[in-house]
Amino acid sequence: MNITFIMPWHISERGGGAEVQANYLALELANRGYTVNYICQTKNENKIDRIETVNHINIYWLKPSGRFPWLDQGKYYKPLHKIKPDIIIQRLTSNVNYIIGNYCKKNKARYCWVCTDNLSPFKNFHVKKFKERFNLKNTSLLKYVLFLINAKIMDSYRNNGMKHIDYGFSQNKFQKKTIKQNFDIETYTMITGHPKPQNNYSLGTCYAFQTVLWCANFGIHKRPELFVQLARHMQDTSIKFIMVGGHSDKAYMKDLLKDKPSNLYCTGHLPFERALTYFDFASIFINTSSPGGDGFPNTFVQAWLRKIPVISFGFNPDNIITKYKLGYNVESLDEGIEKLNLLMSNYKAYKEISDNAYKYGSKNHSIKIMTDNFLKTIKNESVALS
Repeated sequence: MNITFIMPWHISERGGGAEVQANYLALELANRGYTVNYICQTKNENKIDRIETVNHINIYWLKPSGRFPWLDQGKYYKPLHKIKPDIIIQRLTSNVNYIIGNYCKKNKARYCWVCTDNLSPFKNFHVKKFKERFNLKNTSLLKYVLFLINAKIMDSYRNNGMKHIDYGFSQNKFQKKTIKQNFDIETYTMITGHPKPQNNYSLGTCYAFQTVLWCANFGIHKRPELFVQLARHMQDTSIKFIMVGGHSDKAYMKDLLKDKPSNLYCTGHLPFERALTYFDFASIFINTSSPGGDGFPNTFVQAWLRKIPVISFGFNPDNIITKYKLGYNVESLDEGIEKLNLLMSNYKAYKEISDNAYKYGSKNHSIKIMTDNFLKTIKNESVALS
């Protein structure tokens, strides 16, 4: 059985949570004996239009699109016709939905789509993303109109492709409900999986480090300013704050980190594996994503598998943080400070949540559990994998 992933990027070069999870699933499927291909773009000119085999996965590298990705979306057809996949997996949403749907319809392939964030269930996904980032105060009228039209074209292609999905997956109940309402697609649960870490530090040592971690891109919906404010309000304590991530807008970054508190260290953008090392010695993980943004953050699982309690500012998918006592879901900066001080001054309370986090993460979010769940769903839908 030939399984092919189509993603914007490969995590070895760039990308976020969607690329991380696509790569983990691809690796595990290849390890289990499936023929796995991965089609993505590359910024490396020497790789464009080449095929590279990495860890038994055949990676087809394509030239990156410009500001209007729908203009060259046909570039995906060439590798698809060469590969002739039985199943195509897309873990995100974009105009490329159209290419995948069109190919599957004409070639009797199966289309597996995974919803990644809480905006993806809406038909005006690209328009919503556009309006998050641009307005007439920071953009000229001509550019605003031009890129708004572009977003509408992207949504049109994307929504057309959604009609041909064979297996839809969602990450939380909100996504499941909203996808059904907007696209009449019944979705299955996509479990987020991560490998078991090899952490060299004991729980007591990590606790003694008194280090609070934030890790994400610095996009507006991640609300990084909340973490900066948190650090600023706790300058008189011994607690250290680390931000891992970056943003391409240098002016935005400069303004965000203006008068940066002395207890805050920012690493800038790091490759995925390097960013992951900061979880190994963190005491607490902080999430500041807006409730309407992410679906199920990779960083939650990365923290829990390392016995790290999570303090989340309003983002609590399916209420799991509260239900399983994996940390705290807080509604304000003052409440965040209160819970952080509680954990950093009470090792007994810290250890109890730490134990809960590790048990929950290990039981529900391993690579094996993720892949078993995916294959079981596909097989139950009468697709013969061999």
